[in-house]
Amino acid sequence: RPKVQYVVTTKTAPKYAYGHSAPGTNDKVHATVIGKNGVSTNRMRLEPSSIFYDPFTAGATDTFTVEDYFDVGAIACVQFDINGKDSWVIDRAEVQGPSDKLNVYSTERVLLSADSSEAPSFAKLCRAGAAGFDVRVKTSDDKYSGTDRIFVRMEIEGGGGTTTTSLLENNVNKGHLSEYHYEDLANVGKVKCETLTAYPN
Repeated sequence: RPKVQYVVTTKTAPKYAYGHSAPGTNDKVHATVIGKNGVSTNRMRLEPSSIFYDPFTAGATDTFTVEDYFDVGAIACVQFDINGKDSWVIDRAEVQGPSDKLNVYSTERVLLSADSSEAPSFAKLCRAGAAGFDVRVKTSDDKYSGTDRIFVRMEIEGGGGTTTTSLLENNVNKGHLSEYHYEDLANVGKVKCETLTAYPN
């Protein structure tokens, strides 16, 4: 049977974003893609493309191409697990499969740890919904309102509940307009408000 490809992109949380000073990991990380029909891939190792490449560092976005025998069709979830002596804080992930694409965001601090007394060694992140959001954030024009790097937790509240995501911005100068597009979030209906919580990175 020929294998199919999955492109998995992970975003490691920045330092202190979830109260964790060292969110990166040197452990082996695996991904399992789970379909809406219940079919799952095997555990697939997310391996760096070069021995000189160090993935899963704080704030890093890493992309891996992996193969499996199963096309799960419409993707519901992706499960990550680590194996070693370390821990890892994941912020978000994207999976592009042969038939579907999934975007998932950490709605709280998702910590994976090889030490079971600290946290589970695996975490399942699932599609929150089918809604897309375009978000624009305007930094004040005041002289000292800009920053070099910032991590923001965002909660969007509406009549249908609350959905949560995050964003990372570099070189935010005064008067800067940040624009983002998010997919696969819960449909909250008419937006009532959004809450932004910023962390240094």
